[in-house]
Amino acid sequence: MSPQTTTPTPWAAHLAHNSAGPITPLPGLTPTEAARVQRHRDQLLAALRARDRVALGCAKQQVLEAAFCPRNECRPATAPDSPALRRALRELCWCMAALVLPRGPGH
Repeated sequence: MSPQTTTPTPWAAHLAHNSAGPITPLPGLTPTEAARVQRHRDQLLAALRARDRVALGCAKQQVLEAAFCPRNECRPATAPDSPALRRALRELCWCMAALVLPRGPGH
């Protein structure tokens, strides 16, 4: 979802209406939070489609930083991330773990 677009993509809509887990009920993501996760996902997929190893590595690092370095620790002046956003980013980390490009043209 681009910053100019107000219509959520299917992935963002899914994240925004995410049902609570059985162990720790958490509220769903706000549309802004869902758009943030969607942007990370879009970057990952764009790098994969372009077969750009460097861009894929950078996108993965950004997702890991967003998931495991909360805003209130990395950027003290901003509000902390919601538990639902952190959970969605961690789920995206698991999905992105399988995103790899072959090392050479023969693979």
